[in-house]
Amino acid sequence: MNSICAGLAFLVIVISSALHAADDKPRTNWGAVMKVPVEKMEAVDQALINWGNWIKETHPLGPEDENNLDNVSITRSEPFDGQVYYVIVEVYPTAKGLENHQRIYQQTNSLTEYEDVFAKLRSVVGPYFISGATQRKTVYNLVPSKNH
Repeated sequence: MNSICAGLAFLVIVISSALHAADDKPRTNWGAVMKVPVEKMEAVDQALINWGNWIKETHPLGPEDENNLDNVSITRSEPFDGQVYYVIVEVYPTAKGLENHQRIYQQTNSLTEYEDVFAKLRSVVGPYFISGATQRKTVYNLVPSKNH
C-alpha cells in the first residue's frame, strides 16, 4: 500500500513539474478539436462561421498593433465513419493578444447582437469538443503575406 501511495505521489510531482515547465512559454493561441456526426455538420458549420464573424466584427485586426489577431482558421475533415473532425486555431503574436481576445469575449458575449452566436456555439458546437484537445501553444505558424 505504501509503495502505491509513493508511486502516486511521484506521478503527481512529475506531472506538476511538466505543467509548470510548459508554462515558461507564453500562450499566444487558442484552439480546439471537435468530432461531429455528419448529420450535424451543416449546423456546426454555420455556428462556427457566425463565431468567426464575431471575431471579425469585434477584434482588432491588422498590422498596426503587434497584439492584434494574426489569424484564425476553422477547418473540417472529409466524412469518415459517419463523423467529421473540426480544428479551430486562433493565433496571436503575443500573449497580450490572447488576453485581449478573452477580454473582448467577456465584454461582448452577453450583448444582444451576439447572444445567439454564443448560445449556438454552446448548444450546437459545444457537445462535440474533444475534452483535453484544447490547443495552447503554436508550434509553427506561417503567414506568407506577412513573411514576403
